[in-house]
Amino acid sequence: MIYIECYYSTSWCRFPFYEANFGWGKPLMSIPATEELKNLITLTDISYGDGIEVRLTLKEEDMAIFDNNEELLAYASLNPSVI
Repeated sequence: MIYIECYYSTSWCRFPFYEANFGWGKPLMSIPATEELKNLITLTDISYGDGIEVRLTLKEEDMAIFDNNEELLAYASLNPSVI
């Protein structure tokens, strides 16, 4: 039997999540409600400035590749502060 590993991606960029106000003010962070799926990549806008937040749900060994990729880390921040 052939095993094919699939990776899924979705972009929630340009949706006006940060414009919502239910009486408590605009949100600092918006996270799409999804089940924890393996190999899922979700892109969302950040609430401040121009940028994109990427959420990855990968296996530990795949995530270790990202954590140690110096070229990627030159353009990214791991677990940045919300405020």
